[in-house]
Amino acid sequence: MRETNEYFKGILNQILDSYAIIENLGDSPNDLYVLQIEISKIMGLFKIIFRKLSKTDGFPQEVSGLHKIIGDYLENYDFSREIDLLLKTFSEDQSRVKNIRMSISKSLNDKELIEKIYSTSKKL
Repeated sequence: MRETNEYFKGILNQILDSYAIIENLGDSPNDLYVLQIEISKIMGLFKIIFRKLSKTDGFPQEVSGLHKIIGDYLENYDFSREIDLLLKTFSEDQSRVKNIRMSISKSLNDKELIEKIYSTSKKL
């Protein structure tokens, strides 16, 4: 059980690290590339958590509580297409870069997802 807790805590901390990077980004074209990388990491880690929790019961209750919220996020949010379009067409437009960054940040705060990830990480 301790190994499982450490495993999930490591994943949750990686998500929080990527979120912190997104929150501290500016609005330059280079920041758009970083944004693409970090949101891809977060989505991949969300998929890992969701699949692990879907396959087996017996996970810590703290982590099991994230299953539905992360599933909803995976179903409702995907910024890869928008970021790709921005990179191809409007990467120099700082207001568009800012808008996509703010949209991603807002989506991660939807249903208090980041707060729940943070509190779950602390409990493990």
